[in-house]
Amino acid sequence: MMEPLNELSKLEVRYERCIKVLMDRALDGTDDHARIAADVLLSADNHLQKPYSNWVINLQELDLLTPGEKFAVLGVIQGRVAPGRLPQSVIPNGPALMQRIWKRWINVEDW
Repeated sequence: MMEPLNELSKLEVRYERCIKVLMDRALDGTDDHARIAADVLLSADNHLQKPYSNWVINLQELDLLTPGEKFAVLGVIQGRVAPGRLPQSVIPNGPALMQRIWKRWINVEDW
């Protein structure tokens, strides 16, 4: 019989799922939803990317997201704060995927 997950394990599972939801949006989209998803992920992982000030979350923009995307944003924030792990350390191939997001969105103001 499998033992139930403890609270930290549940949080890490949710964190990983939420990262994947936002990562899919950030890598596949070009709309505001994709840009906001990239902002959230890069804000949570910004210790490696410069300039840091480009990656901040505008809370008012979260109103543009679907309920599922909002849930994913909150999951990433909670996962980043509670276990304190960077998004790139939670998902397979995380550093390379975060680098792809950064490269894709670094010049978003020029679009």
